[in-house]
Amino acid sequence: MSEQPSGPPTGPPGGPPRGPPRGPMFMRDEYQNLIDEFTKDVKAKLKNDIECLILVGSVVTKEHIAGESDCDFLIVLKEKASGDNLEKSMVKISEVVAKYLEDPLYSSLLDVEVLTNTEIPKDGEGTDYPWTRVLVAQMGKTLIGKNPFEKIKIKEEDIKSSAKEMAAMFLEQMMVIPKLTEEEADEYDKLYLTVDAILGCGCAYLYYNGEKEFYRSSAIILFEDKYRDKINIEPIQTSHRLRLAAKTVNTDKFTAKATKFCKEVVKQLS
Repeated sequence: MSEQPSGPPTGPPGGPPRGPPRGPMFMRDEYQNLIDEFTKDVKAKLKNDIECLILVGSVVTKEHIAGESDCDFLIVLKEKASGDNLEKSMVKISEVVAKYLEDPLYSSLLDVEVLTNTEIPKDGEGTDYPWTRVLVAQMGKTLIGKNPFEKIKIKEEDIKSSAKEMAAMFLEQMMVIPKLTEEEADEYDKLYLTVDAILGCGCAYLYYNGEKEFYRSSAIILFEDKYRDKINIEPIQTSHRLRLAAKTVNTDKFTAKATKFCKEVVKQLS
């Protein structure tokens, strides 16, 4: 599950959708191995195409949940690799990513986002790229090149607006889950998507309230310390325990509680 608190998880570029992790199977060394190997491959095969490679999310600060958190990378393409050459660049990236999708050790961990340099927000200008994701990128660790997000100034009103959109998106996801057929999603998948929606709305709530330096894995700390008297945090607590693969987790009426939580977040942010 992605630690970038901004949107539902997506599959790698040019590849099939990535399935949800199936429990705590990995030690932290696997994450570092993936970082080292992926960086080496990107540098060897894409150095003329990329402006930078950034590690983002909780793995940066070692706050990730081993086997559950994604190892998130952000690639920014050079101008010459964009435009008419974008399709060729994406094929190259997909070829690099495919190596890791075929490796059972890394296939459920790797998450890659690709941007062209023209998609990077500029100070004082509007952008289609969520400002919440800009915050995440600013906290990232640069592995190749220079981080173009570091010096971007973010307005409080832009964060609030982005947080509202984020919460609405995850509420919509939550509303769709009960309608999914068994062919579309089994019970495990539905539980995964429910936890994803709760954490997504929870992170949107924190962003709206001025919190910046946190990840999905650490959001529980902020909720318990500062917001338990402002909103029912039980769904957040249950989601956190599920991510930790706790043996005794009460999921009775969990979908209903999750829906109520997401609706309440949207209501408070409106």
